[in-house]
Amino acid sequence: MSSALKYVARRADNERNMIISDEQVERVVEYLHTPEEYGARRQVALSAAPASEFVDHIVAMLQRTPDVRQDRVAEAREMLCGHLPDSDVVAGKLIGRVLSDSLR
Repeated sequence: MSSALKYVARRADNERNMIISDEQVERVVEYLHTPEEYGARRQVALSAAPASEFVDHIVAMLQRTPDVRQDRVAEAREMLCGHLPDSDVVAGKLIGRVLSDSLR
């Protein structure tokens, strides 16, 4: 992988742009292999339902949020200008995301 692509991958990971880190993937894999060890941590008492005003506020915020963030699209286009990401990096991130999402 070129140094420019490594820089872009590191930058994207470090900016908390919803890109799963290698450490997060390792934790997911560890959990999937030994879920019984994490059972006690999962047992959290649920509190009362949130106030309807709070729910209404969140719903309103989500309705104002665009489906596609044009700033992120522009940033991705800029990063890809002339450079295609390494297929192994893309595959690794996709697999990591699928593993992480499977726990939700």
